Formats: sequence, structure tokens, C-alpha cells
Amino acid sequence: MIIDYSKRAPLRQAITQTFDGGHPCSLCHAVNHGKNSERKSDLQSPSAEIDMICVSRAIRLVPPLRRFEYASADFSFSDIEKPPPVPPPRLLFS
Repeated sequence: MIIDYSKRAPLRQAITQTFDGGHPCSLCHAVNHGKNSERKSDLQSPSAEIDMICVSRAIRLVPPLRRFEYASADFSFSDIEKPPPVPPPRLLFS
């Protein structure tokens, strides 16, 4: 509908007309007709439905959650600012 309305009006007005509800298209009319017919048929036959079959349900017990400790790692920026460690002194006679 936006395309049809935009042929005759600016795009902003076409979008407004499409979604304002005051300019329904043929599909909108068909949907409204279907909704109205559903409402009328619901009001005409208010028969109570009784479920005669009771299905037993299996009860499944879920085991409790176990806590898992992840290895901690420090990724802070304070370690980046420090200079690398100095290597140990080497022996003169090796």
C-alpha cells in the first residue's frame, strides 16, 4: 500500500495513510470480514467442551546445578605499564 499511496502523495504521507487505519486495503477488508465472522460463530455456539481423557504426566527430577570454579586470570592494564623483568646476572666463567 505504501507504493500505491506514494504514487499519488509524498512518501511521508503514504506511510501515514498505510498505517493510520483510516485507509484500509482489500486485504485489510478481508481480514476484518474474517474476524467478524469468527466472532459471530463463537457467539452462536457456546458449547462447553469437557475433556474426558486425563493423561498422566511423567515427573522428571532435574539434578541440582553444580558450581564450577573457573581459573582466575588478571588481565589488568597495570601489568602492561611495568617494564619487563631484568634477566639474572650471567657467570663470567661458563
